[in-house]
Amino acid sequence: MMRLLVRFSILLFAVVLFSSCGQKSADLQESAVSPDKTLYENGMKFFEKSYFIKARLSFQTLINTYPDSEYTPAAFLATADSFYKEGGTENLLQAEAQYKDFIIFYPNHEMADDAQLKIAAINVKLMKPSDRDPTYARKAEVEFKKFLENYPDSELAPTAQEFLHDVQENRAASIQDVANFYLKMRKNYMASESRYKEVISNYPDFSRADEALYNLGLALENMGRIEEASVYYSRVASEYPFSAFSEDAKDKLILLEKPVPAVNQEVAAKNEANRRVESFSIFDPLRSVWATFAGGEDPYEVARRRAEERKNQQTNPAPVTGPQGQASPVPAASNTAGFKAGGPQR
Repeated sequence: MMRLLVRFSILLFAVVLFSSCGQKSADLQESAVSPDKTLYENGMKFFEKSYFIKARLSFQTLINTYPDSEYTPAAFLATADSFYKEGGTENLLQAEAQYKDFIIFYPNHEMADDAQLKIAAINVKLMKPSDRDPTYARKAEVEFKKFLENYPDSELAPTAQEFLHDVQENRAASIQDVANFYLKMRKNYMASESRYKEVISNYPDFSRADEALYNLGLALENMGRIEEASVYYSRVASEYPFSAFSEDAKDKLILLEKPVPAVNQEVAAKNEANRRVESFSIFDPLRSVWATFAGGEDPYEVARRRAEERKNQQTNPAPVTGPQGQASPVPAASNTAGFKAGGPQR
């Protein structure tokens, strides 16, 4: 009987011991942080302290070791952001390559539009004035167009469209300056003709389109192509009545014994709206270049701020004042999506 009681006591102790160990094991598993999450969080701590090399080491270890982790896309994007934030031409180009890879690997990710805008912003930051190397201006134009084509519904799209206009202004000015050089300095009218036509064809909203049209008329007139020249003089007279070239264009038509057309009010109004107000341009006289070290405001941050402002305007519209100065009730606007969460806080 005593032997049976001892055996029962040992068995009971074993059951209690194992159940206790099992509970502790479960508790430890619940409290343990997964290594992929640890790597990501460590990387973000380094990122926020601007220890970019250490941050990239943590992110890259996560990407290589846990390619299927839920944190891998964010680590991939954070790696690109670390290059972007560190700045300098070499780092910006590294960031561009990383953002492009992110879009390839995660085309449907909620931050894909964000990455594409960063690619365009990088090229804006590296742009030169219109009389310098146009390489990055051309690339910026391509990348903004790609953004608008692939992410037309993005909250960043309106600002991307604004930047595209400014980049195209830079591109058109660059081409036109070369055309003016050939026209006035070299008297190479054929070379200037092709460039003016490129401006008119590719950048119809260019703020100096009236100058392009008038100078194209001059080039054609100097080559003896009077009928063609009169077409462009007529466009200046009818479509740009506000232009400094308008009266000269009319005089040319009279000298060439061509009719002076009436003003096309609809087209003229549109062209007047396209006239450039330099103080509101990202290429104003004080900041003619979004160069890497110029200290200008970051194009991406501008886009984020403007998107937030538009969202606030839609969710909190200004009250409409009634006839007696009382605020009239305004229907509530529907909420728009805010900036996507995920990745590093930039």
